Amino acid sequence: MDEVNMKTTVLPLLLPLLIFAGLFPAGCSPSEPEKHPLYLKAAQLRSEGNPVEAEGYLRRYLERVPDSAPGHLALASLYDETLGNPTSALYHYEEYLRLVPEDAADRATVEHYRQLVRAKLLKELSGEPLPVVPAAVLAAENRQLRRTNDQLKRYIQNQNRKIAELLNGAPASVPSPSVSSGPRTYTVRQGDTPGKIAQRFYGTASKYPKIMEANHLTGSGNLRVGQQLIIPE
Repeated sequence: MDEVNMKTTVLPLLLPLLIFAGLFPAGCSPSEPEKHPLYLKAAQLRSEGNPVEAEGYLRRYLERVPDSAPGHLALASLYDETLGNPTSALYHYEEYLRLVPEDAADRATVEHYRQLVRAKLLKELSGEPLPVVPAAVLAAENRQLRRTNDQLKRYIQNQNRKIAELLNGAPASVPSPSVSSGPRTYTVRQGDTPGKIAQRFYGTASKYPKIMEANHLTGSGNLRVGQQLIIPE
């Protein structure tokens, strides 16, 4: 694998594992998110390939612990690498950087992610190509990734065991968010499509026709940022 390809394929795969394995430690001690049932449930759902539900649990966790740097980093990674929401990813990366010390060991790495997602967002808004990263910078970053990957291999088994122990000691289940008796609504965000919205509420993008029919939409072009949509059951 060449240096550029490693940058664009290995790095996105490593970040979620690093977060939930505890290898981004800055800011963890005050709230100890790895012991909170909502954070643990989010980690479990993400590992099971259910990012939409994982997002809900992370948002609920941050409502209770709004100054949790690891919680913001986990949600930023979810929006950035899985849910395709660069606007929300940028916000949570910036919240993480606001909360951790200036000399935090992982600050430069997260700042790099913030710059990447900001460039992605600017590209979406302007249609201009992403800036070219010099080969020497990519090579240095990929060397760091290889070292981080070696560290991850050494620690991941132990971290998974600790998470399993914490899950076994946590409450049997975390109550799901209460469902209102009235119709659900959703406010359209930048970059939303009927498929993305269906994935968020139904767990599959294939149910987007229900949303389009309920809101008399004829295509993605009918969506406007700030528009209120009815989400049928």
